[in-house]
Amino acid sequence: MRRRFVAGLFLLALLMVAAACTYAFWSRSPQSEPGVAIQPAGDVPADVMADVREAAAGFSCLAADAGVPLAHGVTLFVAPTQEEYERVLTQQFSHSEEEAAKISAISGGWTGGKQGKTALNGAAGVMQDRSGRMSTTAHELFHQLQYDLSHGNDAAEQALFWLEEGSADYVGALVAEQCGGKSLHKWEQDTMFDLRRAQETVNAKELVHCSSQRRMQLMEKKYHSYQLADAMVICLVQKQAKGTELAAIVRYFQALADTRSGEEAFSKAFGMTHTQFLQEFQQWYVQERHLPFAAHVIARPGVSAALAADVKTQAAAVQPMLAGMYGQRLCGRYDLILAADAADFIQAIAENCAVTQDKARELATGSLWIQDGSTIIVQAGELGDGKQRIFSVGALCARLLETQVADKREESVAWLDRGMIYLAGIRALEQAGQGRYADYRRGWQQAVRRAGAVPSLEQLLTADGMREASESYGDDIVNELAEFAADELMTRFGWSSYRAYLQQVRRLGSEREAFREVYGRDTAAYARELELARTSRR
Repeated sequence: MRRRFVAGLFLLALLMVAAACTYAFWSRSPQSEPGVAIQPAGDVPADVMADVREAAAGFSCLAADAGVPLAHGVTLFVAPTQEEYERVLTQQFSHSEEEAAKISAISGGWTGGKQGKTALNGAAGVMQDRSGRMSTTAHELFHQLQYDLSHGNDAAEQALFWLEEGSADYVGALVAEQCGGKSLHKWEQDTMFDLRRAQETVNAKELVHCSSQRRMQLMEKKYHSYQLADAMVICLVQKQAKGTELAAIVRYFQALADTRSGEEAFSKAFGMTHTQFLQEFQQWYVQERHLPFAAHVIARPGVSAALAADVKTQAAAVQPMLAGMYGQRLCGRYDLILAADAADFIQAIAENCAVTQDKARELATGSLWIQDGSTIIVQAGELGDGKQRIFSVGALCARLLETQVADKREESVAWLDRGMIYLAGIRALEQAGQGRYADYRRGWQQAVRRAGAVPSLEQLLTADGMREASESYGDDIVNELAEFAADELMTRFGWSSYRAYLQQVRRLGSEREAFREVYGRDTAAYARELELARTSRR
């Protein structure tokens, strides 16, 4: 059975969270001439400008189709660097240098409705891919439309902060989908994916009425306030008749023109009290966070229906075993896309992860699967026989569960990450009657001990180190060494220690620090112990 290096496209998901915050600021008077004038604030890459232009045109069409085109002119500044973004904030929005520095550190865009000005931060994580640039552009322009519809009351402290920001993200997702970026469906699933991984979030009631100072605080990513606002809007639009969702949001901002009370405007627009909605949202949110794992398997052309059905069956079958191993179950909806072969794998990554063909090719190299939030793309041509599928699906689901438990990781221990999900894959094989775990263990122990040369475990702490070792020593020995090291650790400390390790990773944010805390030694000390164990048992 072949073991392939597995890669997760966690970078894209992290980038979307890292600087997804935007903010609206109002003063002075907007331009009187309708339309969006896009102005580069520096040497902006051509692809970035093209995406911003397409998104602005897409937004204008969406607003016109909804019967509410922008009534005032907007100048949209596109800054390619953080320094130039800060310069726009000081020169165009009259912020002090200190204020501009704080804003640029946490925002992907800034809008002044009365000024008729919007700025985009090209250095922000949300501006690093095509889909992100489109959704961020539309997000900021919808703030301008909110200003029009509400006659400037949308940012009042009495208005509903969550609906202001969440609806802007919703419109951003609509425009991105319309322009060929990520789908609205993916935006909805990724929102809940991010919230399930969040160590903590603000309470929904904290996102109702906010002062300007509090709004700035809520932009910090540790609060996950924008993702929670998005979830509230997702819940809200699901209550609307299909095809009327955007119209209902527009009615809310129009109602704000006659009253500064967000609650009163909400009742007029949605036919229910805001208090009632908060209660219903809380129930919905608890259910969504704990929704049992569900895989929507999508077979691309060239992938048989039988293979797709088997993957779905194996993904469901492994869940009870993983819940027992990790102490909690995998939750949420995932799209599992099966690509037919290596070329189709690259194409599927480009289409579903909103990256260039070159980036897709880079990500696909040496990988069996790629993860982008709630979307997993698998090279089905590498799944081989039923035994390989059981192992691969077991390892994949273990990776998803570990991501849910441990959230963001720094100071990686890559050999342990890979070794443990491979052990989970072996457990899945044993559960399916495809051999005994003890026999598999004996196989990789013998391979590692008989190998003339193996990399040091310390060389395998990072993904780059794993790749370099694979190039020098071969994939098989690197994978077997990772399995050997992880199994030795579990033999000595028990599987419950790994659950404790993941919880410490979640708390501390560092895999190596968590390793020291749980196992009482650093990774270098364990590497020496493992080498002694390997060489003394030949």
